[in-house]
Amino acid sequence: MKSTVKGHMTGGPISIEPEASALAAFDLMVEHGIRHLPVVDAKQRVCGVLSFDDLRAGLPMPLSLGAPIDAGERQLASDTCVGEVMTHAPVTVRADTPLERAAELMAERRIGCLPVVDSNGCIEGILSETDLLHALVTVLWSERRQTSA
Repeated sequence: MKSTVKGHMTGGPISIEPEASALAAFDLMVEHGIRHLPVVDAKQRVCGVLSFDDLRAGLPMPLSLGAPIDAGERQLASDTCVGEVMTHAPVTVRADTPLERAAELMAERRIGCLPVVDSNGCIEGILSETDLLHALVTVLWSERRQTSA
């Protein structure tokens, strides 16, 4: 049986609205130690993805997940909203997508995550590079156990 996205995604991901402040998004990323936020509308449909790299490119100051932004820099970026700096119309997958296909999409498109959506386009989870690395470790561990048995 082939492994699917559902078995490796992060369910119920932290998300943000396009009208939210980009600084609020940065604060969420720092607080939760994440680099990607699905952007959802009022009905929880995915309309974008905000990456740490999007914030770096869109905000007028240097950013680091390990360093706070000082008050003066916060003032410079206070008017920037998520919708202005996010990636619009992101590539998405369904929970039943084969994991191999999801990994191919991420490699081909050079993207760090895939929002996982239901048939209505509503967020169910997120599959990140880290999730894929955990899946790879699991597969390699399983293969090693099989060959040593």
